Amino acid sequence: MSQAYLIYDERMELHQDGDESTRSERFERPERIVSIMKKLVALQSRLRLYRQLSSTYSRAEGTIFMHDLEGRKDLPDLTSSENPFIHLTCKPATQEIIELAHSTEYYNKVKETSFMSAEEVNCLPTINCIPTDGPIENDDDMYFCNDTFQAAQLACGGVVQCVEAVTSPTAKTKRALAIVRPPGHHACREKAMGFCFFNSVVVAAKHAIKTQKAKKVAILDYDVHHGNGSQDLTYLDQDILYISIHRKTGKTFFPGSGDPNEVGGDDSHPDAIGLNVNIAWRYGNMGNVEYAAVMSELVLPLLQGFDPDLVLVSAGFDAARGDLIGDCDLTPDMYYFMTVSILKALDDVPIVVALEGGYNTDVIACCMEAVALALLNEKWDEDGTQHWDAPQDKKLVESRSLLTDGRKIFSGYWDYSSSNQSERGKIKCSAVKDINKTIRCLLGLPFWSDIVNLEEIPEQLLTGKRLTRSRSKIEERLENIDTSMQSLAL
Repeated sequence: MSQAYLIYDERMELHQDGDESTRSERFERPERIVSIMKKLVALQSRLRLYRQLSSTYSRAEGTIFMHDLEGRKDLPDLTSSENPFIHLTCKPATQEIIELAHSTEYYNKVKETSFMSAEEVNCLPTINCIPTDGPIENDDDMYFCNDTFQAAQLACGGVVQCVEAVTSPTAKTKRALAIVRPPGHHACREKAMGFCFFNSVVVAAKHAIKTQKAKKVAILDYDVHHGNGSQDLTYLDQDILYISIHRKTGKTFFPGSGDPNEVGGDDSHPDAIGLNVNIAWRYGNMGNVEYAAVMSELVLPLLQGFDPDLVLVSAGFDAARGDLIGDCDLTPDMYYFMTVSILKALDDVPIVVALEGGYNTDVIACCMEAVALALLNEKWDEDGTQHWDAPQDKKLVESRSLLTDGRKIFSGYWDYSSSNQSERGKIKCSAVKDINKTIRCLLGLPFWSDIVNLEEIPEQLLTGKRLTRSRSKIEERLENIDTSMQSLAL
């Protein structure tokens, strides 16, 4: 029976707005991880009971309903190998490890918040060690308290410990969940922004490479906001592939970065060219079909071509339906399918899923539960809590085409194998253009030319498949009008 490492620490809940009058208005708040852990604890209880029963009942006896099992005392005890989660003790990341991605000056500035008075932390605009001509601008997204530094250390250390666990020669499993906050993917080398202080995932990636836990690390960031900090910190690294799926609606959607033509590397770092991949949605309301398409057409081929020794997922759930600020339309099952597709395509590569954004506490709990089910090799159940089928044989079946196996996961939304490309899926036309733009930016780059066969989705075959909502249609028309006006002005 499959297991996954799980890390969490209540001390991360202590980071909160020092100003009680604005505390309830914050998107990034302790309840985010509390709601996730409640969901995972309940999942663990159900799976334990389910696995107890599966040792005495065969699949032929049909569906197992959880309400029929409550109070049963005739079930066998579980061995440690049958517990779904292996809980890790969270330790703060050391200064040496954090400085793999951040400067000493910046580290010390964040640490100083531990000793500030209440008035000082409430008046702190942000932390920015980048030289400026004038005063540091106030960042309304950021707040501080005396526990901020410790929480950020623990979040960073938690992801690092998960990496240590899944890459250990004695690892009990190669899969891990890091339920951590504050998030990290907006944190730059010398600047805090977007709720983030230390870039936990990038620190963990660089630590894995430095300690030879991995030679190559892939980071998939599907938070709806571009991980500008993660991009900046890995842009010149030839050993780290960074892929981001995000919204980029001009400068109006935070942080406004992540253009597809930003492909990584430079003249001094030619081996990193092509290892920064941005899939930028120009409009909101992207849903399951659009994410299934980008995973099948682009993300999975790149991940398999890069052939990493370790995969880190920056799991932001703010692209989910019901999020307070993401304005997209993913459902929990898509997060399940994305996770399974990676496991299928890369076959037994260590993977750590670390929480980033997502601000509807009920929604993110369901989405993380879906990811956990995937890591545990459990069957997806749309009810999520009502019943579970008796388990199938969990033995891995060898496949001669792992990429095909990964793509098949999305066949209900996007059929990559369809000979008629116009029938692959009912996808938004703007999404096809966004995916193709990224593909064009990568075509011809030396790194990918010999190992990945990327092809654009024929846009003319998708005529009539426009499913954008009214607002997106209006935005597109306004963009066309604006372009026409600029032409007339010239």
